[in-house]
This record gives sequence, structure tokens and C-alpha cells, in this order.
Amino acid sequence: MKNRRDFLVTGCCAAAAMAAGAVLPLPPTVALAADSPQDPAEFAKERFLDHWNCTIAILEAFVPKYGAPMEHIRKIATPFAAGMWLGKTCGAVTGAMMALGLVYGRTAEKDSRADEIMPAKAKELYAMIQAEFGPDLDCSALLGTDMATPEGVKQAADMGLFKSKCPELVLASARAVEKLAG
Repeated sequence: MKNRRDFLVTGCCAAAAMAAGAVLPLPPTVALAADSPQDPAEFAKERFLDHWNCTIAILEAFVPKYGAPMEHIRKIATPFAAGMWLGKTCGAVTGAMMALGLVYGRTAEKDSRADEIMPAKAKELYAMIQAEFGPDLDCSALLGTDMATPEGVKQAADMGLFKSKCPELVLASARAVEKLAG
């Protein structure tokens, strides 16, 4: 896709088709090294600049290390970009939360270790990103435009935010995961 607008339009059309019962083919996969990238945060930033999905970019950086089928991760993470395409919680932040889940999340229905660790880790991650970008981590607030509308997405693209602000959010979110994952 050429730009974020094309990505969002395609995603909305795909969502409508799926809601109507259509089965869509998987997009081409990205070849990743068998082991995790040397610098997951930089890798996530570069992946974002390649395909414009902040949530998927974060997960692509951590899945090789913590394991999960990449095609499933991409499917699960797709609707979280652009604040769930509603301008809500930044997709980089939700991707970072999902990556923490890969590290500390439940492995069984009842997993007291995960239940003890995850709330604190999630709150710490959120606070780390807030410390860098301010208290409101909604995509629309961070970018200063209504990411729930095509006009707002176009405005963000025209302002160059997908090449400036968003990569920095992806980088910071991935760095927070690195720090918390130890």
C-alpha cells in the first residue's frame, strides 16, 4: 500500500466484507529471521515505516523471541492500528501490551503467576509511555487530528505524522517492552 489512507480504506473494506461473511486471503508474509531481531525497537520502527500498522510492527519485533504463529498475530493485531480505527488508544501502545502478554500472559485458564504480574507490568508500560508522550495516549490526541475519519487520517498524512510522530511512538513502545520483559 502506498500510504496510510489506502491502508485504512482497504482495512475498512476488508472488515465490511468479513462482516458480510467473505473469506479473505492472507496478505503476503514478511520473512523474519528465526531468532529475534538484534534491536527489536528499531526493527519495529522500520516495520511500521514499511506497512503503516503500528500494532503489528510492535508484535513482529517480539513474536520471534516469545513465539506465536506470525499469521495469527497479524490477524489479531490488524484492527488495533489508528487507535482501533476510532482514534482511541494508540496502536503502538496496544501492540506493546500484547507483546507483554506474550512474555507474562496466562498460559492456562487459571494462571496465578500471570494474574499477579500482568497488571503491574501493564500499568508500568502505560506510565512509561505517558512519561514520554503525555497523559492522553489516544491516537487522535497524540496526532492532533481525528483518526476516526478519513479527513483526519489525510490530515495526519499531510502533516507527515506517519513518518515522524508514529515511528517515535512505535520505538518508545517497543523500548518499554524491552525494558519490562527483561
